[in-house]
Amino acid sequence: MLLEVIYAGGPRVSETVSLTWADVLPRDDRVQLSILGKGGKVRQVLIAEIVSRSLLASRGDAGTNDPVFESRKGGHLTKRAVNGMVKRAVRKAGINEAVSPHWLRHAHGSHAIDRGASLPEVQNTLGHGNISTTSGYLHARPDSSSGLKLDPGVFLR
Repeated sequence: MLLEVIYAGGPRVSETVSLTWADVLPRDDRVQLSILGKGGKVRQVLIAEIVSRSLLASRGDAGTNDPVFESRKGGHLTKRAVNGMVKRAVRKAGINEAVSPHWLRHAHGSHAIDRGASLPEVQNTLGHGNISTTSGYLHARPDSSSGLKLDPGVFLR
């Protein structure tokens, strides 16, 4: 569930482990996460319906101020624990790449742009203060070019 939330909403690992159930706001068929980001800025992030359902189903009898992702000993998970979870999941999946929670955040941004999200939309979701940070999620595609998006009617025949 934790890995899905990181990919679905793009929060930093520190933002993810600090989430409480008060930060999980049901909105129709989705959940809106109220994420406390860098510089104390709060942003609202909607996550996909399928992840929202799973997240809400995992709550059990947790109270409003309880952590969304609780450690075995109680309280919030640590960033180190999340890194360990990711490493174990990667190993279990047979993936040989260096994958981290930040890699999932980066994948969120890249995949969202690939599927038509605008840079400002991704910027707001990921909490980037500067659009140039978000532009790092753009990748050149060998089978695509902005020239292919131009109106062919403007060229001489």
